[in-house]
Amino acid sequence: MSSLARTPGSDAVVDSEVLSPAAADVTESARVLSFIEAHEARHGSVPKAPVFLSGIEEHDRVELTGQVRAILKQVVAALSKGQAISVLTRDQEITTQQAAEILGVSRPTVVRLITDGELKAHIPGAERRKLLLTDVLAFREDLRARRNEFITESSAAYDDAEPSDMAELLAEARKAH
Repeated sequence: MSSLARTPGSDAVVDSEVLSPAAADVTESARVLSFIEAHEARHGSVPKAPVFLSGIEEHDRVELTGQVRAILKQVVAALSKGQAISVLTRDQEITTQQAAEILGVSRPTVVRLITDGELKAHIPGAERRKLLLTDVLAFREDLRARRNEFITESSAAYDDAEPSDMAELLAEARKAH
């Protein structure tokens, strides 16, 4: 069960897994992203001098690694678009609902994929299935590759089709898949 909290100085809602930005935070994130992009335009995406995160006190600062800078830029970019974000480790266990959201399908579809053996999951307790994020992401990439292959093959098969025959050919393709 996740706990809800408000971020200090904002109306953004944070549960232990998702940060949903408030309207004011979207504007501020866009300003931060603009600063980062302008800085990169002047100094390159890999600055020659170190970049620091600073605190309130004069000597409260720590150097940011390139990896942390890149992650912060991705987070700020998403927040500036009003998107909710989650930061998860690839070996983290997720629920079937979270897997469904990542895959863009319904939770019952995820359960069917598990039952059919297409997606790996385990049951750590008495009833709820858990999946590894890395397995879900790998399945999503495989699914995208299969969709792209199908689209490529389908478009090649219908290159010479007459526009007047397209509705009938589309109906046949839907029945086949």
